[in-house]
Amino acid sequence: MAEEDQGALPSKGDFSAWYNELLWRAEIMDVRYPVKGLYVWYPFGFSLRRNVYDLLRVLLDRDHQEALFPLLIPEHELAKEAEHIKGFEDEVYWVTHGGLSPLDVKLALRPTSECAIYPMYALWVRSHADLPLKIYQIVNTFRYETKHTRPLIRLREITSFKEAHTVHTTWEDAERQVGEAIALYREFYEKLCVPVIISRRPEWDKFPGADYTMAVDTVMPDGRTLQIGTVHHLGDHFSKTFQITYEDIAGEQRFAHQTCYGISERSIAALISMHGDDRGLILPPDPAPVSTIFNSLPSSACFGASSDPMQIYCYLRRCVVRWQMCTLRLEMPSQQLRPRKQHWYRRS
Repeated sequence: MAEEDQGALPSKGDFSAWYNELLWRAEIMDVRYPVKGLYVWYPFGFSLRRNVYDLLRVLLDRDHQEALFPLLIPEHELAKEAEHIKGFEDEVYWVTHGGLSPLDVKLALRPTSECAIYPMYALWVRSHADLPLKIYQIVNTFRYETKHTRPLIRLREITSFKEAHTVHTTWEDAERQVGEAIALYREFYEKLCVPVIISRRPEWDKFPGADYTMAVDTVMPDGRTLQIGTVHHLGDHFSKTFQITYEDIAGEQRFAHQTCYGISERSIAALISMHGDDRGLILPPDPAPVSTIFNSLPSSACFGASSDPMQIYCYLRRCVVRWQMCTLRLEMPSQQLRPRKQHWYRRS
């Protein structure tokens, strides 16, 4: 480590200083990129990111499909949804030139992807047999944040935005999907050992264009609430704008009903903040990039010839005070186990 990395961390009681220093010391993110609000993932931090989002993918892949939509959104598509774009118009990055030549149509770097995805949904959805349609992507999004930026929490490039977009035949079907999305997020954060608060947002704080918004929040160590997920019931607002219609069982054309829900790298900010302490980074076993392995323990010398793996595990737990929230992998000598048999014990 470089010289500036030496010494004790600030106390977690000074959360802001502790958080910024921990991201640096633990090699999660480097903040020194020469554009404000854009940060670089270190390899270790990126491994943590990959593990966290792999957990999320497993949950989503039960009944969603992953896709990938373009980064650039034509101005006329963004302008179709006036209420929606009004919520983002001060934060949009615009591409106006290709090389030295002005573009005929300005292109927005996606602040969110409704206006990129829904024109395609209008082409894909034809019949009630096509529904429900549940698709997600994990992409970067760009928002010109004018407030104080902060790694993983408030960014101008959100590098890990998971957004799911679903289409349904009725408002009630879409509402059931809202409930399923909330349950999925609860399960996801249980795997990260992060407590959450679910609430319905007031009208003034709902997603632009939504019928209503549900928020997933957590309370950070400094006592402040951090929003770490949202679920939106869109009704038929966007389907009317983008002409997402289907033919029902009676042969009538009807507007679809939709939901969307997102999680960003704020999930990793919450994970780090909840479990770390004054001595550094602590992670639960599932997302941790590194597990602790004790290999070929001399059981007959230390524990007696008849010792079982649980006895060894308990001994290690007494000896190693700081192995909180880690995975302990115990590999016994081959003469004590059947071929390729291993014992795993996990503290959650």
